Amino acid sequence: MRNLTKLLLLVIALASFLGATNSVTIGHTMYQRQKFDYMKDVLIFASDREGRRVWNWQHAQRYCRNLTLGGYRDWQVASKAELLKIMSKHHWYNWLYVKKIYGGQYMPEPDPKYHNVWMWTRDSNGNLGAFVNYKKGNYGWADKKYKGYVICTRAVKERKKVSKTSGAKQEFSHSHSWVKAYDTCSGYTALKRDGTLWQFGAVGGCNFGQITPIDPKTGKPLYESRYKYYLRAKKIGSGFRGAKFINGGYNIYAIKRDGTLWGWGEIFGKKAKKLSSARWADFATVDAGNGCCGFNVGLKRDGTLWGYKEDLRASSVHLKRLSPYRWKKILIECCTIYGLRNGNTLWEKENAFTTFKRYNRDKKHYTLSARNKKLLDRKMVGVKRRIIYSDFGLSIIKARKDGTLYLPPLEE
Repeated sequence: MRNLTKLLLLVIALASFLGATNSVTIGHTMYQRQKFDYMKDVLIFASDREGRRVWNWQHAQRYCRNLTLGGYRDWQVASKAELLKIMSKHHWYNWLYVKKIYGGQYMPEPDPKYHNVWMWTRDSNGNLGAFVNYKKGNYGWADKKYKGYVICTRAVKERKKVSKTSGAKQEFSHSHSWVKAYDTCSGYTALKRDGTLWQFGAVGGCNFGQITPIDPKTGKPLYESRYKYYLRAKKIGSGFRGAKFINGGYNIYAIKRDGTLWGWGEIFGKKAKKLSSARWADFATVDAGNGCCGFNVGLKRDGTLWGYKEDLRASSVHLKRLSPYRWKKILIECCTIYGLRNGNTLWEKENAFTTFKRYNRDKKHYTLSARNKKLLDRKMVGVKRRIIYSDFGLSIIKARKDGTLYLPPLEE
């Protein structure tokens, strides 16, 4: 009887904590998830004043830096890419383009004056700050003096994965034709010797939308991690023998031997879809989170550099040339693209859609690692020609010598 009473008290306490949770973890990013008050926040926005969750761009940054929530104090204004991850393809709650996880009072209602809902981001370009508009389902740049809503985010530790030797199981077909598999967060993409591509589970998500209850005193989860096996695969493409695979977080990209660019995942669908018939040398994506911007860039074999802005409502990409120059080598870190031109000069741009400027080795580059700083100072000696160099790779599981494939479970 005493044990039953203790169990009931524990359940009640956990339920109370979950009901009061004020954050949500999406991938490697924790989002502020507190309710907006119509009589306060929305009316402040409508009157062009500041306070609570409504600020100009500069004050929004200060608001998040001073925020203490869930026992954490390392909050910052959400990036544009982070806010786009909670935007839906269709309008649902209060006719806003927002996913269910942020429905209801977790997103402000359209105000009576402007009938609008837009959020500041931490992305900056001189006097302009980037915003995401959930009423119109778009994004853009605005003068930093304007007032906008704020959602803060913080980086969380990368999810832990069971090692290869810890409970890995053979996939259900028991085939002896496997080459390797790539971890796609909610499953695995696997390649066979004949070049066919197979998907176990799904691509993307990375625990997308899961509320992780955290003990504010210890900072640890209130429950033990659960693991799930993905052992049944579906064919999603062919002709990928010798292809190069790139992790896009919510999508996977591949460049076939003929140079064509392919993608599959949350935006492009479950089967591999041709995105471009051009001849590509490399492609890379930087996921938002950990203070970094989200963007996608590709280098063609002719040395031209291209990129696109990710739109969660689109099913295709619209690649745009990012500079008139031709490039020998590209290096990406966080929000900055560094490039070595054919004239052996180094250039940089703060994100994928600003103008390239000459690289200044004496300037303080706050997000540049010591290893990459050394690479740039040596003009990327050791980096292969026309290869985008970044740290955002795919975790690979090789098939066994007999061609069988054993997959460890992934954390739910």
